[in-house]
Amino acid sequence: MAVVLPNFSSRRLPPRGGVAQRTEPAIGLRLLSLQQVIEPREELEFEYCIRRVEPEQIDRLEVSVIWYTEGKGTEDIGVHLFQTFSPEQLKSAGCEHPQVVNTQLPASPLSYEGRLFKIRWCCRIRLFLTDGREISTEQPFYLGQLTNEV
Repeated sequence: MAVVLPNFSSRRLPPRGGVAQRTEPAIGLRLLSLQQVIEPREELEFEYCIRRVEPEQIDRLEVSVIWYTEGKGTEDIGVHLFQTFSPEQLKSAGCEHPQVVNTQLPASPLSYEGRLFKIRWCCRIRLFLTDGREISTEQPFYLGQLTNEV
């Protein structure tokens, strides 16, 4: 067996200091519970933080807890929690520090994994920037013990 190495150009790369680097905004999101299964009517607690973006660059921030279906037929979405924040609200709250969100979950719909459709729950953070970009992240979790179709 032969080992083939790529041919690299003999041209030198410019030093790092000479190249303008663009840092992309980042969103951190995590459940504060030790498990991803939360029983109906229990409290969901999660935290988020925004990094590498100035409040002046933010148009708005949306924090939500949703459920949605996937699979055959029409896809549904249900909103359990929805909060929106302006740049002024984020600046006063200190958006670079972790923000904790608590909400009591409903009794239904429970998470479900079937062949024809699925019911999924997640926490979602969406950041809308003044330049038109949208950055989002989700953290899935199960409401109730996951039911699988047999």
